[in-house]
Amino acid sequence: MASSEKDNGTRKTIAGVAATAAAIGQMAYAQGTGKIKVGLLGCGGRGNGAMRQCLEADPGIEIIALADLFEGKVRGTRDRIMNEEKYAGRIKIDDDHLYWGYDCHEKLAKCEADLLLMATAPAFRPRQMMAAIKAGKHVFTEKPVATDVAGCKEFMAASKLAKDKGLAIVCGTQRRHEFSRIELMKRIHDGAIGELVGGQCYWYGGGIWFRGANDGMSELDWQCENWYHFTWLSGDQICEQHIHNIDVLNWCFDGPPAKFMAVGGRQWRDHNDGQVRTAKEVCRRFTGSEENWEKYNGNILDHVYAEFEYPNGARCLSFSGHSPGTGRNGEKIVGTKGTSDCNHNITGQNAWTYQGENVDGMLREHIDLINSIRSGNVLNEGQRIAESTLTAIGAYIAACTGQVVTWDWLMNESKHSLVPSQADIMAGKPLYYPVPTGRDPLV
Repeated sequence: MASSEKDNGTRKTIAGVAATAAAIGQMAYAQGTGKIKVGLLGCGGRGNGAMRQCLEADPGIEIIALADLFEGKVRGTRDRIMNEEKYAGRIKIDDDHLYWGYDCHEKLAKCEADLLLMATAPAFRPRQMMAAIKAGKHVFTEKPVATDVAGCKEFMAASKLAKDKGLAIVCGTQRRHEFSRIELMKRIHDGAIGELVGGQCYWYGGGIWFRGANDGMSELDWQCENWYHFTWLSGDQICEQHIHNIDVLNWCFDGPPAKFMAVGGRQWRDHNDGQVRTAKEVCRRFTGSEENWEKYNGNILDHVYAEFEYPNGARCLSFSGHSPGTGRNGEKIVGTKGTSDCNHNITGQNAWTYQGENVDGMLREHIDLINSIRSGNVLNEGQRIAESTLTAIGAYIAACTGQVVTWDWLMNESKHSLVPSQADIMAGKPLYYPVPTGRDPLV
């Protein structure tokens, strides 16, 4: 045999041994005999909550790394979790596993974690997901997973790559993991309420936080601290919160709508004395005057009312927004043989009420994720959550433009892209879009 052939054979043998060793290493925790090392991306309230739920879900979870835009949040999170006695011995975060900055997701993806928890502002999730999947990590991500059409498509591509690599993706739409809803949806899909002909979904509540600027904070830092108020960062309320209810409707129909109509508006935020006062203070801090303070008041709407038309012709109404003194959160689906609250009950010809165990969906989604990793039969919810995110974005685009939007157009023609490039983000450039007019161009 020629020496080159021997070298090739040796390299193949070494590669095979390495691949086998990697597979054995993964099987160790996949079969429940080892630890699962976890890194957290996004050390705000939701990220801290997800980390604790992950720890509660499985005794083999170890937290080894933290990442956030801001150093103070990373260090504060480590200090708090290290002092919780019930997690003693399971928090192993060295100084060199603390990451911050606008490229912290890239640093985190390179560490030895098996599983990453993602709870940053939604705008960054597509590129963060792609980095994680390319690095071979399983992922839990909060919802929504993008704020524009381009981001949804990138997330779909990352989900496909995860499927090819055998990696798990579970997202924070916890209703999908609640036993009562799972049993109810089986019955809806089996025809218990007949053909689906309509429905409603709601997430309408009071206002949200709005924060001033601290010393040493850049303008982009301040925007990211107030991410909910800027559409490029949050996708607006219909995307950031109402996606829970939209996802339930899509679950009923086993897929997204075919067509969207919507209207939206903004009155209350422009006359909220506390928010206006803070916006003017921030404007003075960054510009020296109150001129053009309005852009610092954010650009999300107060409300979006939408109609979803599903492929079978059924039309469902969606109500989302914020205003004082309001409050409704839930779903209803209507069929030719009955109706359902999409939670516990069916009324009509095949009346039914769930009588089984009720579980905390926000904990259960982590249990299901970890069980799937340990079994080797990984869950991948990526395409589904990207479709529900795109459903919310499609309705928002319809409200901003006053035009009918179709699913086919979103997937095949839209050039809707709000999020700056990573280079612009690293350069610290803030970005302000105007408040939608209802007559914006369809892009």
